[in-house]
Amino acid sequence: MRRAGWRGLSAAVVVVAGVPLAGGCGIQDSDVIEAGGPATVEAFFNRDVDMLLFFRSPDGGLTPVMREFRPSAGFGEEYVEPGAGPRDPSGPAGPAPTEKVVLALLSGPGEADRAAGLTTALPAVREGKAVKVEVSSDGGVTARLPIAVKALKPAALRQLTCTIAYNQAADGRGVVTLRGDDGAVSSGRCGLAPGAAD
Repeated sequence: MRRAGWRGLSAAVVVVAGVPLAGGCGIQDSDVIEAGGPATVEAFFNRDVDMLLFFRSPDGGLTPVMREFRPSAGFGEEYVEPGAGPRDPSGPAGPAPTEKVVLALLSGPGEADRAAGLTTALPAVREGKAVKVEVSSDGGVTARLPIAVKALKPAALRQLTCTIAYNQAADGRGVVTLRGDDGAVSSGRCGLAPGAAD
C-alpha cells in the first residue's frame, strides 16, 4: 500500500513539474515566418590567383568552380580548392595559362565538387598529354586538345568552351575553337543561360 502511494506521488510530481516547462516560459505560439529565399554566397573571382572551371551540376547545367592556381605542381595538381593550403609566394603575376586551366578541367572535379554532386562529361586524359592554346588578333581562341572532339557530347563541349572563354576574358564572350587529336573541329561561344541543361 505504501509502495502504491509513492508511485502516485512521483507521477503527480512529474506532471506538476512538467507544466511550468511547457507553458510558463513566456514563449507564445506563432506561425512559420518566411525569411526570403535560400542564402547565397558571393564569391569574388580574382583572375591573378584563381582559375574558373565549369563542371556539370546535378540538373545537367554548368556550374563554375574556382580553383587557386599553383604553377609548381604536376598534371592534375596545379589547382587546389580554396583554403586547402598555403599559396606559393613565387606564383604567377597574372592569370593562369589557359593550357593549365584546360588540363585542370580535364583532370575532373575535386573531392568537394563530387560531394556536391558535380560531375564531368569529359573523358579522362592520361598524364603527360599537352594542350596548346593560340589567341588570334580578333580575340578568338583556338585550343588543340589531347582528346577526340567529334565524340564529345554537348555538355563536354560547353565545359571546355566556357572554361576557356572565361579564362581569356572576364565576360566569357569570346569565340572558342576546339581542335581534337582526331582532327575534328568545333567552334562556339559559352552562351551560359540560367538553368540550361543538355
